[in-house]
Amino acid sequence: MTIKQELIQYAKDCINGIIPSGKKHIWACKRFLRDIDMENFPEFFSFIWDEREAQKIVDWFALLKHSKGTLSGQYIELTTWQKFCLCQIYGWRQVNTGYKRFTKSFIEVARKNAKSQMEAGVCLYEMSVCAAKNGEIYECYTAGTKRQQSKIILEEAKNLLNGSPLRKKFRITRDRITHIKTGSYIQALCKEDGQKGDGTNPAVLVLDEYHQHQTTELYDLGLGSNTKEYLLMIITTAGIDLTYPCYTEEYSYCSKILNPGVDIVNDVYFVDICEVDDEDNPADMECWKKANPIRMSYPEGVKKICEDYEIAKEIPEKMTAFLTKCLNRWVQAQDNGYMDMAKWKRCEVRMIPYELRGRPVYVGFDMSAKIDLTSVAFIIPVQIDETDRSGKPVVKYICFSHSFVPNREKLMERKAKDKVPYDAWERNGYLTVTNSEIVDQSAVMDYVIETCRKNDWKIECLCFDPANASKLMMDLSNEGYDVEEVYQSHKSLNESTAGFREQVYEGNIVYMPNPLLNFAMSNAVIRTNNGLIKIDKDATTKRIDPVDAMLCAYKLALYHEFGQRTTADEWLESDEW
Repeated sequence: MTIKQELIQYAKDCINGIIPSGKKHIWACKRFLRDIDMENFPEFFSFIWDEREAQKIVDWFALLKHSKGTLSGQYIELTTWQKFCLCQIYGWRQVNTGYKRFTKSFIEVARKNAKSQMEAGVCLYEMSVCAAKNGEIYECYTAGTKRQQSKIILEEAKNLLNGSPLRKKFRITRDRITHIKTGSYIQALCKEDGQKGDGTNPAVLVLDEYHQHQTTELYDLGLGSNTKEYLLMIITTAGIDLTYPCYTEEYSYCSKILNPGVDIVNDVYFVDICEVDDEDNPADMECWKKANPIRMSYPEGVKKICEDYEIAKEIPEKMTAFLTKCLNRWVQAQDNGYMDMAKWKRCEVRMIPYELRGRPVYVGFDMSAKIDLTSVAFIIPVQIDETDRSGKPVVKYICFSHSFVPNREKLMERKAKDKVPYDAWERNGYLTVTNSEIVDQSAVMDYVIETCRKNDWKIECLCFDPANASKLMMDLSNEGYDVEEVYQSHKSLNESTAGFREQVYEGNIVYMPNPLLNFAMSNAVIRTNNGLIKIDKDATTKRIDPVDAMLCAYKLALYHEFGQRTTADEWLESDEW
């Protein structure tokens, strides 16, 4: 049986449920079978399967040795799942050049499924076989959040060579492995290298446990790489922060590449995601196989996962680690965290499905103490033609958010402190710099009035915490606006804090992509007093201002009364009087 035939049978077995597989891995299998079919249409598909190249990577690993576990000291025999990943990366070729089809790969799987082994073996293969074929000196870098983590792949590569006939082809020192013939090398990077690594020209960049990376600094090292066959390789496990780029950018994008119902195509990005599905029971051992294609295939691996589950079942605080590390499920972990971020993200839409022009809007404000982030929120209640379980009409709350900083100096301070791209958020329109020493409250109000005018929203109420806005509130009230004070006490905020979250969980909150709002929502934690809750502003140094503004607006939007909307002219011309 050829590798191609083996993978076709494997893909069919996953799709048909013979091999327990999660939804996204099934999508990856369907993608592979579609690509096999597309080979018959070269006018539309510029790639071809090269069985010889696929076999070469299998043969390469067969010359390396296991360094850990029950197979320690034995030569590596790739599992079919490993072949599904590695043989696609090397078996698919560009028709015109013969170069690898895939320039990027994203593989997400639970821990202890030979991730480091695969990464290390690929680095050794690239810096020797591929570098020699292309006549280049390959710079291969492994990158983690800390140098010690980055060196895991380097150390694993050294271990793979121990006792291998390939050992004599490499020179090994403490911090580098060099291929003697080509001069190519593997080196570990760390965070500082990402900030100062503009002099690198990686032919291979391996991002290890990318879920821990707070920024894309190391990812960006590969941009503009000048080499014939560049490869960015990401192999990671799910994480516990849904604001990090692994989740917000890569996992989200790669899920869309696989999803046959989404029109996003990237023919040069290999993706496989092995995870349990949302509806799966964490106690179901059969479901564990979805996230553990290797570890659940031998008794010792099964036993260890069982032990980890028994501990997590008895100690709830350990369940998050079990879900992420053993079942590869993304979970937002935060003590007293306000929002389930997976449920929050499900409320996000690309386009608002309702006509909003002419509708009333509630505007909430979180005015900073002059020199920090200020945020405004717009909530538009929309009653739809559905009823809830009690028979009442369903109300959707359409939410928008925008924030302000006084100047670029403060913007860069916040970027350095929070480790998030405030500058990019400004460029993309989620944040405004008022170019003043303190936040210009008149500029904030101008933005609100102009936004409402442009969208033909009718300001129903302006909702303020009076602490930093007393003068502005008085001025606006004198101008004829309905201004409401929202005090920051448990008694005042409990209903809106708990109610807004309930609406999120019910799917009644609707918002468009806004990474600044998402970041703030993930930071929010609650403080409880006599059974009442509110957002705890003192519990985190990261910004939560957009959330405070949103809850401020929701406190009044919650009581919006729906009625038949008519203009004065329509009323005058009616028969009602």
